[in-house]
Amino acid sequence: MKNITYKEIAEYLDKSETTIKNWKQKFPTLLEFVKTGAFCKKNNITIEMIKNCIELKEMAAKQNNEGIK
Repeated sequence: MKNITYKEIAEYLDKSETTIKNWKQKFPTLLEFVKTGAFCKKNNITIEMIKNCIELKEMAAKQNNEGIK
């Protein structure tokens, strides 16, 4: 998996790198969402793939909880 840089985010959004870095102070939640989306785009991760991972995680947690009883 490849990490995402501020420079790459800026290129995806046609913004300056400085603008993206300023979001860290002004709009930290927005920056986290954008970083997550850009990371997924760079790594070709689709929403469907994320949903599948969440389902697997929930199934594993359920099995672990049932095994403890």
